[in-house]
Amino acid sequence: MNKFIFLAFLGLATIAFMLFVPGAVNAQYTGCTYHSYQQCVGNDLYWYNSCGNQQDYIGNCSNYNNNYNNNYNYNSNYFGNCTYHAYKLCQGSNIYWYDSCGTQQDLYYTCGGGQVCQYGQCTSYVQPINNYVAHHNIKCYSDSLYWYDSLGVMSGLYKSCSDGNACTIDSCFGGKCSNTLKCDGTTCATGSTEYTKYCSGEPAPTDKCGDGTCETTVGETIENCPSDCKTNTIELSVSFFNRESASGQWQKTAQVSSNGQVYFMISVQNNSTTQVNDATVSVNIPTEVYSLGNVQIDGVTVLGDIVSGINVGQLLPSGSKSITFEGRTQALSTDEVKQATASVTASGTTKSDTVSIDFNPEQVTAAISGTSDTTGFLGFLKHWYLWILGAVVLIFLFAIVFKRLSSES
Repeated sequence: MNKFIFLAFLGLATIAFMLFVPGAVNAQYTGCTYHSYQQCVGNDLYWYNSCGNQQDYIGNCSNYNNNYNNNYNYNSNYFGNCTYHAYKLCQGSNIYWYDSCGTQQDLYYTCGGGQVCQYGQCTSYVQPINNYVAHHNIKCYSDSLYWYDSLGVMSGLYKSCSDGNACTIDSCFGGKCSNTLKCDGTTCATGSTEYTKYCSGEPAPTDKCGDGTCETTVGETIENCPSDCKTNTIELSVSFFNRESASGQWQKTAQVSSNGQVYFMISVQNNSTTQVNDATVSVNIPTEVYSLGNVQIDGVTVLGDIVSGINVGQLLPSGSKSITFEGRTQALSTDEVKQATASVTASGTTKSDTVSIDFNPEQVTAAISGTSDTTGFLGFLKHWYLWILGAVVLIFLFAIVFKRLSSES
């Protein structure tokens, strides 16, 4: 008799365990993940479930804060299938992190010093995303070459036309510098040190000619030192690719849904024998992609606005650079294909390449339909199987006890 009473008690204990142990039932009944993330309350650190309910005490919050940057294990539980710190967006002059599901997270940076927040970055320019270029073309101004943006406003010095030779007339015309040597006394006085150096017709010093640099200040010219003063031609090429996922293959066409991610890569190649130091890469992106960020050059994150243009640093002869960045689409209403353009500009020469983006607002439908196993009878079993199992055990134990009691009476 005592044996069967013990079995009945064991069945009741099983049901009680299911009711009061959060890890067994909480996730099935309430839909809240137990120990989903950690959060400080004053100086104390607590566990929270995924519905935001405070759970058990962990320890002192200062230890948690000191180790925060080295421990992100809780992020995978808290955000589930959403990537933590996936991209950045502007809210006024503030830049906030967002996860890949579109949830706003912590503050990243506040723009100041006359800058504005745009495309998840601080920038000094306010311009449309699809047509503004900071270094658009080069023009002459005050005997020097200057950069001008796509609005026609001067945006920086490109090159000074002064060659340091007192016997030349330095000027700028038609987007090119001109240095005309005058040995008639109108520039440098006849018999002066400069006149003797630049107008005597003597060869340039042998210890300078041949070092690869045309040094007009010591008398090197195209006539007496052609190896240094020859005109070198810059030859650049650019290739533009995109893809729909972070791990997919780079291609020329990507299909993107509403509020989706799209990834871009620009490859710049220096095909000349001359080192390039002033290569600037910029993009022209359709307005459906309203956020751009996470700009990297050869895997290293850089600051700057990829739309206005960023300098990619030195390009060695036959060398290349890879520029990657990410974008996020807004809500789409129509299915259409648009072009995005990447351009590289160096020494007044511009090369460009394009990719196609297929904006498809219905692309996400197939992914949603794949979750049908969580509805209907299978969904019922998935959420309630522990309750059903416990009820079967309890009924079985009560049947044995009842049968035993009946036989003894």
